[in-house]
Amino acid sequence: MKFQILNSTDNELQLVVEDVSEALMNIIRRTVSFEVPTFAVEEVYFKENTSVLYDEILAHRIGLVPLKVDKGIFVMKDPKVELTLTVEGPKEVTSADLKLEGKGVEALYPKTPLVKISKNQRIELRAVAIPGTGKEHVKWSAGHAYYFHYPSKAKGSENLEKLRKMVDEEEIGTLKNQPNKFILVIESWGQLEPKVLLKQALNKIGANLSELKVK
Repeated sequence: MKFQILNSTDNELQLVVEDVSEALMNIIRRTVSFEVPTFAVEEVYFKENTSVLYDEILAHRIGLVPLKVDKGIFVMKDPKVELTLTVEGPKEVTSADLKLEGKGVEALYPKTPLVKISKNQRIELRAVAIPGTGKEHVKWSAGHAYYFHYPSKAKGSENLEKLRKMVDEEEIGTLKNQPNKFILVIESWGQLEPKVLLKQALNKIGANLSELKVK
């Protein structure tokens, strides 16, 4: 399997992948989306909530806030991160109002709106974030991946040669796909760099195969 980077940004990676089957490309796609661990809020304990949202709806919104956590926290004996939220209206409550306890933790998008509260409304809660994977819930998904066959151009047919006379002088041919060559695009939600996301996905695939051999 060969990789060639076409384009790389903070949140997206585009590669040409050669000498690989479509089945393996699909495994990579699924592993990127569903088996690379991240942190997300799993438990929310409300002390007070007089906003217009029910507790469970607000808890669901907080759970979907992407969190960036240092890799050292993942290997702790009891990996978890605690957050608190204490706000009074009138105010638009955003993810920036979540107070993260400890170092090496941050809400990736601080302007993410959670709820608007009016005068005399108040929210006070404590939340706990733990590691998980997108296979359990999409809030733990680190990103998204998709792929398509790398196109190649076949020799033009007789009908295409006739068509050439009706259009501008440009090369006309039939597009065909190369069966073992693909373009892979990885989009990260921000918790991990796309290259790191791909590397962790490949490591997970290798670990799964090793486990299969042992059994």
